[in-house]
Amino acid sequence: MIFVTIGSMFPFDRLIRLMDQWAAAHPSEEILSQIGDGTYIPEHTPYERMMTPSAFRQTMDRASLIVAHAGMGSVISAAEIAKPIVLLPRRADLREHTTDHQLHTAAWLRDRDGIFVADTDQDLRVMIDKARAATLAHAELSPYAPEAFIRNVRDLVAASRSRRSSK
Repeated sequence: MIFVTIGSMFPFDRLIRLMDQWAAAHPSEEILSQIGDGTYIPEHTPYERMMTPSAFRQTMDRASLIVAHAGMGSVISAAEIAKPIVLLPRRADLREHTTDHQLHTAAWLRDRDGIFVADTDQDLRVMIDKARAATLAHAELSPYAPEAFIRNVRDLVAASRSRRSSK
């Protein structure tokens, strides 16, 4: 099952419309969309406006793939259960958000195992195919920070301790 989530703050009709079109082209695929307060109503997929936290988590657990905006809550939720996620960032120029921070988030997350970034509407189909075709080892999103990041944090903490003890 593919779970499409737009987060809890703003509507994201573009993502819901694109996934509804994808569903029309893939009628045998099970999809559930969480659409929030959006005005676009899917015609080819079941949907929920909002979900309780427990229903959201159960749906995430059941999904084989998550498709979402580039919000950190969605990314972290997918990482916690090691599910691949396809991200379509909201864009300020389309009035989907007040800033382009989701574009920056997506750029930062790009090329990490289990994360597939769609830069354009057309890329969404390609990234879904890539996420579904990826080997399991490369499709799962790790719930752990990369070793290089952990090493940098350890070095930073050690340097801070060293400075404090030398005072």
